[in-house]
Amino acid sequence: MRVLWVTNWYPSAEALHRSPFIRAQWLAARAAGVDADLLHLDILTGGWVPTVSWQRGPHGEHVLRVTWRAWKLLYHLPWLAAAYVALRYPGPRPELVHGQVLLPAGITAAALARHWGLPLVHTEHWNLAPAKLQTRFWGFWGRRALRQARFVLPVSDHLGAELRGVLPGLSIEVVPNVMDWSRFAYAPPSTLAKSARFTVLSVAQLIPLNRFIKKTEWTLEALAELARRHPEVQWNYVHVGGGPRQAELAAYAEKLGIRAQWLGHGAPGAWASLDVDVLAHPTVDETFGMVVYEALHRGIPVVATDIPAFQPWLAEPFGRRVAPGAVAMADALEACWQEPWRVASDALAYPKFEAALVGSRLNEIYQEVRATS
Repeated sequence: MRVLWVTNWYPSAEALHRSPFIRAQWLAARAAGVDADLLHLDILTGGWVPTVSWQRGPHGEHVLRVTWRAWKLLYHLPWLAAAYVALRYPGPRPELVHGQVLLPAGITAAALARHWGLPLVHTEHWNLAPAKLQTRFWGFWGRRALRQARFVLPVSDHLGAELRGVLPGLSIEVVPNVMDWSRFAYAPPSTLAKSARFTVLSVAQLIPLNRFIKKTEWTLEALAELARRHPEVQWNYVHVGGGPRQAELAAYAEKLGIRAQWLGHGAPGAWASLDVDVLAHPTVDETFGMVVYEALHRGIPVVATDIPAFQPWLAEPFGRRVAPGAVAMADALEACWQEPWRVASDALAYPKFEAALVGSRLNEIYQEVRATS
């Protein structure tokens, strides 16, 4: 059964680290025997005259690349994209369309499936999708798209629960993101209680949007507070992930007197070899929390903000959820320094995220859709 994945979120030359989890799921499906193509709707800012081209990605993806000064207008016209793709798609006609992320590609995929008269499957990665479904305009089109889908596949339990609450009666099944555990060999920190040196890791893209989501400032302020409480200790901060905000945050760390390393973007999982004591993940919103799973698999304990994404599974003795803000973060980091938490190698059910299992389940879902079409 030939399946076409449709997505706007996807790595590109301009954004190498954008949504690699979608590519990982797609490649897992292909490895499991699915005849799957992928269409990346790559809509970018450009000049006054729009340019449109079809390209191929490094894994054989079809890329519809559009550049125009009014790119935001095009991005929010998913029906136009669907009509164009229905007429001009250069690949073989699929038998099923698989949309990724409600807005806009999920709506594009639903419209494209209607153009071609094909069944639809939808995967949701976006934590804001349940809220969007309750709005007047996008909610109407989003609800229509999800009701059209034979299966709706959120990537996390809490996202699935929220979608069920908004649209009861959907055929919802959690199919998680793919995790490559080969990069995260279990090697927990060896730091002793009340060590003279304590290193905190943070992993996040430092892009402007994340100013309101990934609250790096809380960790820096927490370390400044810990330096006041325990000036005899060397408190270190290591940040993995670059972006336009790095210079601003580096200056803030220097102002606070924090010993900070800013490592920028590296190869996926390269941070697993760093000598750190704890991962701090101060975020006000999260769908899945890949870096938290990765840290725990590596044996590194985690302090994260107490949000729905982590509530079902992140808990002592291998981590702690804390209230928003620097003081709560400082208290938790201090507790880990005083008596380091130990993460067991089997702390979580890691195998369910492996590519073979995720790809196999996607293949089974497609076969179920074929059998009932």
